[in-house]
Amino acid sequence: MTSTSRRQFAGALWISAIILLNACGSTDSGKSVVMSTQPDPQSEIVKSPIDNREYASIVLDNQLEVMLVSDPSIEKSAAALSVAVGSLQEPKEFGGLAHYLEHMLFLGTTSYPNVGDYSEFISRNGGSQNAYTELDHTNYMVAVNNDAYDEALSRFSGFFYEAILDENYADKERNAVHSEWTMKSPNDWVILQQLNGTTLNPEHPISQFNWGNLDSLVDKENNKLQTALETMYNKYYSANLMKAAMVSHLPIEEMKKLAQAHFSKIPNKNTPRPQMTVSVAKPEHLKKVVHYIPQTDMKQVRINFVIKNNAQQFAVKPNGYVNYLLANEMPGTLASVLRDQGLSEAVYSNFDANEYGNAGSFTLYIDLTETGVQNRDKVMGAVVKYLALLRQDGVNPRYFTEIKQSLSNSFRFKEKTNDYSYAMKIAANLQHIPAEYVLSSAYEYQRFNPAVIQDVLDQLILDNARIFYIDKQQQGDQDMQYFAGKYSVHDINSELEHKWQKLSQQFALTLPRANSLMPDSFELVDAKYTDKPQQLVAEKGHSVHLGHSALFQQPKGRLTLDLNTGLTKTTAKNHVLASLLGRGLGQKLTELQSEAGAAGMGLNTSLSNGLSLTTSGFTDKQGLLITRALNQILNLDISESELANLKASFKSDIESSKRQILLNQLFPKFSQVSKLDAFSDEALLAEVDAIVPADIKLFRDQLLKQGNLRVFAFGNYSEQQVLEMSNLVLKRLPEDREIADVYQTPLLVVAPGTTYNWQEDVAMTDIGLIDAHLAPRNDADLAAARVLSQIIRPALFKQIRTEEQLAYAVGFFGQTFREQMLVAYYIQSPAKGLAEVNERIALFRKQFSQQLAAVTPEEFATTKNSILITLNQPAKNLSEEMGEFTGDWRDQRWSFDSQDKLIAAIEKTTLGDVINLYQRIQGGKDFGRVLIQMRGTKFADRDFIEPKGAIKVEDIDSFHQQLK
Repeated sequence: MTSTSRRQFAGALWISAIILLNACGSTDSGKSVVMSTQPDPQSEIVKSPIDNREYASIVLDNQLEVMLVSDPSIEKSAAALSVAVGSLQEPKEFGGLAHYLEHMLFLGTTSYPNVGDYSEFISRNGGSQNAYTELDHTNYMVAVNNDAYDEALSRFSGFFYEAILDENYADKERNAVHSEWTMKSPNDWVILQQLNGTTLNPEHPISQFNWGNLDSLVDKENNKLQTALETMYNKYYSANLMKAAMVSHLPIEEMKKLAQAHFSKIPNKNTPRPQMTVSVAKPEHLKKVVHYIPQTDMKQVRINFVIKNNAQQFAVKPNGYVNYLLANEMPGTLASVLRDQGLSEAVYSNFDANEYGNAGSFTLYIDLTETGVQNRDKVMGAVVKYLALLRQDGVNPRYFTEIKQSLSNSFRFKEKTNDYSYAMKIAANLQHIPAEYVLSSAYEYQRFNPAVIQDVLDQLILDNARIFYIDKQQQGDQDMQYFAGKYSVHDINSELEHKWQKLSQQFALTLPRANSLMPDSFELVDAKYTDKPQQLVAEKGHSVHLGHSALFQQPKGRLTLDLNTGLTKTTAKNHVLASLLGRGLGQKLTELQSEAGAAGMGLNTSLSNGLSLTTSGFTDKQGLLITRALNQILNLDISESELANLKASFKSDIESSKRQILLNQLFPKFSQVSKLDAFSDEALLAEVDAIVPADIKLFRDQLLKQGNLRVFAFGNYSEQQVLEMSNLVLKRLPEDREIADVYQTPLLVVAPGTTYNWQEDVAMTDIGLIDAHLAPRNDADLAAARVLSQIIRPALFKQIRTEEQLAYAVGFFGQTFREQMLVAYYIQSPAKGLAEVNERIALFRKQFSQQLAAVTPEEFATTKNSILITLNQPAKNLSEEMGEFTGDWRDQRWSFDSQDKLIAAIEKTTLGDVINLYQRIQGGKDFGRVLIQMRGTKFADRDFIEPKGAIKVEDIDSFHQQLK
């Protein structure tokens, strides 16, 4: 239900608060001039030129600011409310208290006291609900069908003035928080976030454990957990510290009345806004190398700088400017040179201007190759030299113009997003940004201010840095509280600095060149195929489909050039060759992808069933982008040393996958078992070492020779443009192509009454389970499954998670599986063994039959109507609109009517149909079954689930071979 968001790349959001600061610049004549860093005054909310929604900002009598967004076209209304209190405000003795409080608010209010009622109401009314805890704020979100909005706001607003905080459920939610921690704590990114805080000033709250678990959330000698919980709620959950956003179909005046009716009940306790006064880092905490031994086979150098809080400067974007240069992929830049020398796989950066409250962070990430791991000091030499180059010559109005153009183009044609997410983002941003700029702050670049840019660059020095060396070769002698990671910390001494300076002389680095892919034209084509995509070419080995938007007049589109073939899947060796080729292309195309991204376009390649190339974004120069990408694909040349790094990366990813959270292992394992052209990790690893560069080149040529060219374009393309881009590829393919039928991955078909059982012991502590049921696909059953999912999910969540505390992650879903229907339960649990968890779910399933039968006609009608509203609501953006057709195109369903058929079937579905489907699933005679079981170390002595008559799948390769 609730989750904790973490700031992995929060700086890229470019959000900030306004404080009036001035910076000194100079004119060409040499005279000093004061250049403001504050945004230009605005009398109204700044919105995109194509945004037709109406906005208003109001402040209620209790000083709660609310942003109102009126959009008559939407079918679901949303709200979000953020509170300016987060993990940084927790008392040290109760790590995770803010996160725990977030969880407890969902367990009932004075007006709506029953646990689980809120979730059931939201689900029944087609909604979504969640929350997250950040360092400096907590954010709560909800969305429902329009006709349920008033009651949803009544239930939602009560969280903030009449939460029960029932101590009877304290242990249950402590277990829920603990389950979330156990699920995510093995993740290296989570551990490194904690390690970042651990190695800073221990007096600053960033150093504290803020996830929460059963050890941290317990009564202390002089303070009870419940007392601390109520104290935090009573102190900080005050209207003057809150910001809300409402998105609805209603007119602004009606929304004002709803805001007043529901949110004005929240008391204003006049709590002062939390301020951070403790320094996040003293000199003794900086200029360090932190050595961390990762849980996975992670290989990275991470340079974290502590910088001054400049969040108020969003109108002149010094951090954004530096970020643009720091990880730029243009030839001669740091990222390009490290990649060309085989030292890195990727270079990227992010910033958070107020991460620590009174200070910010700027972080450079370098994902190392195996060669890079052996040459970390050389990598650091390049970093030191590039930072010096930026400090000396990096401040240039040309880059300002380029960044400004990119941001301006993006804002000018800014598409709508999910209203739930939109409300969430606005409520969070209002904590730092005035209402008039809350929609545009990320895109504002009002003037070139050299002084503030130089100020940031001057802080990116070793004296402000901690450098994290992350790989299995590191030495660590210090343990981390609540986390498995080991680390050590050493000074960056003068000898090491001198070594880096000397190594830096090996590199010739340059600043980025001008971007050549910026769009020049935003002309719109005549939209002809707005009903559904039209086939323009239907030839052997070549098909083309084009669709136009019926909803959006945008100079954007998405085009996929798919060279389909089963060659990538015929053998384990070909699987490996496809992966190595894909990795190699990824490296070679990085510069082009980076340039395209800055120009508002996307470029992606994939090697699944053949080779696929996709472009997206502004359509003006997509033809040029495709031409350049094709040239790089056709001229690909991989050296011995490059191939060695690609092989090491391939092996590392397989090894690291075994250390991912179990949910991230369960579903790939289900896919591996059920896709009959998949191979085991062992079979793949057995092929890697013998592959040589000539094999990669030959494999690429074979893909081109066998490729069945399938093209799908959607958006701002004329017929001529699509055919020209299609021909760009066609002309580069061999004339003697060996064209086969379109290849689709063969899927496991399970006979009714048959159970396949995969059992695996894993290195993680928890257990994980997928219990999947498959049957031949038909629209009536798919419709019933969709309704069943909507009814069963909140009931399952309430019983298994809230009442029994068996898991943080538990769920049920129903979907198509090409010509089959798939319904499945899944769970990751730290509480019990597999057989015990299965018994509890089996008991729930038995009891749910009675709950399902007790659903009233009114409840069923509401649930069904909610699903239909979701399916019928207009797309928010071009990507959503295209998504309705993409699956049909991939499956060669040229009628493009799968969604229409599903809607028609749901309209006919009765409660009896849903009950019948559920009984058939329970009975098992009409469904085949696939169990994926993963048993963690904590439950190594507990039994697997052993269904009577089940067929054990012990080896994926022999299993698939037998079925073939």
